[in-house]
Amino acid sequence: MSFDLALERGDIKIGVSGSVRTVNGNSKLRQDIIKILLTELGDNKYHPKYGSYIGSLQIGHQADSKLMSLDLESSARTAVRNLMSLQRSQARRQNLSPGEIIMDITDISVVRDDVDPRLYNIFVSVITQELTEVRDNITVRIT
Repeated sequence: MSFDLALERGDIKIGVSGSVRTVNGNSKLRQDIIKILLTELGDNKYHPKYGSYIGSLQIGHQADSKLMSLDLESSARTAVRNLMSLQRSQARRQNLSPGEIIMDITDISVVRDDVDPRLYNIFVSVITQELTEVRDNITVRIT
């Protein structure tokens, strides 16, 4: 079984006793999905293909909301597929629990926020090898 450091609002989570907290299983997978979606593609110099283009259109001009939604959905789908590939590679060298491995993408959808049109909600749902559904949503601001 693998583990990762627990993150809370981008910072390492520290327990009451001062110890560093860890996550594993479905919680680790949820955190892995959020990390790959919010990391800009190319930011990790040791893994240049890690991350996503969420929040940055590739066409160079202001797009309408439908095109923006499609771009965000495509970027999220590509990033989650990349995460699945990284998990297969990691599983060759390390034991992963079934709750940490994505078996299939159930749904990835993007909805523009009704209150603030700069915000887009990205909903991700995957099935693990444990046959549990892991769902999360991420809100990004497009400026």
